[in-house]
Amino acid sequence: MLQRLTTGTRLKRRLRLFGVMALLAFAPLLIAATDPSCQALTARQEYGVNIVLQGQSWDETSLNAVLSALDRLPSHVVNQLGSRYQGPLNILSNPDSQSLSGARVYSSGANFFSTNEGVNELVLYPNQGEQTVLHELGHAYQLRLTPPGKYAWVFFQEEMRDFMRTTGWSLLSSDAEVAAALDQTQLNFAYDGANVWPVLSNFDPLEDYANTFALFFYNPSELQRRSPVRYDWMLRNVATDTR
Repeated sequence: MLQRLTTGTRLKRRLRLFGVMALLAFAPLLIAATDPSCQALTARQEYGVNIVLQGQSWDETSLNAVLSALDRLPSHVVNQLGSRYQGPLNILSNPDSQSLSGARVYSSGANFFSTNEGVNELVLYPNQGEQTVLHELGHAYQLRLTPPGKYAWVFFQEEMRDFMRTTGWSLLSSDAEVAAALDQTQLNFAYDGANVWPVLSNFDPLEDYANTFALFFYNPSELQRRSPVRYDWMLRNVATDTR
């Protein structure tokens, strides 16, 4: 049976039609916004980092987490991600923890920052959240002045030593041991500060720093609640451009 359309019904249909037409008009832009190559271009143009696509396992969620994490950082922090000796930061995502060369750094999936191969590499296991990405970016920032492959040498820097003094860490290893070490896992530490983190992937101040960095930029009020001294230190030394 045919029915006459009321004025209200006709108006509703026109609005729905307009919505469909508008969606069709903007569809190319929406597709471009979620295309991995476009997102990689955005990362390179806006943040100066290279999202490596070839041979990687990126999906929309993972790419968005990286872009959102980068967007949370002040420009002076973004501009200093990675060792200054190694060029721009390269961000990868694969389930085998493979570096740019294809080498497997860990036996199982892991997230890590590395300069071992003469470039800045941030390798993510697929489907990581923003806070995890920020944690690894924290490592890339804290090691910005450290020579490639000599992560332990960050403990010769006053910034890291100040973070340790402020938060309750002590380095028990000698300067000679620091100079000979490849990374912090070969050094000994003591800690007499507050119990802030339920879990640290390694018991050392570099992991504490990366956790602090991530929470400060992801949820600053939560960091301030958990650890006012860490919040204040980040505010003074990282969030503020002191160059």
